[in-house]
Amino acid sequence: MFFLRKTTMVKFGFILGPAGSGKSLMTAALHHWMELVELDVATLNLDPGVKVLPYAPDIDVREYIDIEKIIDKYMLGPNGALMAAMDHVLTVIDKIIDDIEALGPEYVLVDTPGQMEIFAYRQSGPVIQKLLLGNDNLGGGLFLIDPTLATTPSSFVSILLLALSVSYRLDLPQALLITKGDLVEAEFRKKIVAWSEDPEALYLALLNEPHQLEAELGREITQVLANHGFIGEFPLVSAETNENMDVAFGILQRMWGDDHQVFG
Repeated sequence: MFFLRKTTMVKFGFILGPAGSGKSLMTAALHHWMELVELDVATLNLDPGVKVLPYAPDIDVREYIDIEKIIDKYMLGPNGALMAAMDHVLTVIDKIIDDIEALGPEYVLVDTPGQMEIFAYRQSGPVIQKLLLGNDNLGGGLFLIDPTLATTPSSFVSILLLALSVSYRLDLPQALLITKGDLVEAEFRKKIVAWSEDPEALYLALLNEPHQLEAELGREITQVLANHGFIGEFPLVSAETNENMDVAFGILQRMWGDDHQVFG
């Protein structure tokens, strides 16, 4: 097994979330903000199947994994090829670690695959994360919530349960952000803030849905989410306007234990 061998501690920020939540755009925007404040940061693209990225990754898994060759060699469809490609990353993780060591950054933003399942739920994903962090490095995750997938109380709860599941699976400190803040209307912003911060408000909203969850189940779900820190203040961010990029970095710093340097 290969671990990051650099003697200086590296702080990893894993950008997580379902397809379409804006992971690559968030990686690009947060990287740009960190460079503006003169932080030593690199980007790592871990998606072997992505065609176009809104940033130029400093380390790119596609340099070592050719998904088209995997499709041809194993006669797989797109989804099967992505799963096989993620497993193949383990065979080149030492090269990725060498690339990180050669750059020697203090921070690495990890843009995880668009199809979150192949990173969070395949056996290879948690192993890759473990190898990157090694014994001495620090990691934290930003789980992105697409507001278009959280327009009702039940859909919002579903996304929170997914975030809880990913956190449990990866065993990684994790915070939630609501993306596409520039597209969120004021009324919905007020509503989603209320759901985020108050378990009782979320529970009551669930009861008012036309096809409501069974009452006791709804209360139990919101209580579990609250107990595990998945009800709380979720900042709205925007990769388009750079809204709250300082807050996002400050959240990562708290997970790394860098309270003395927090921005935002």
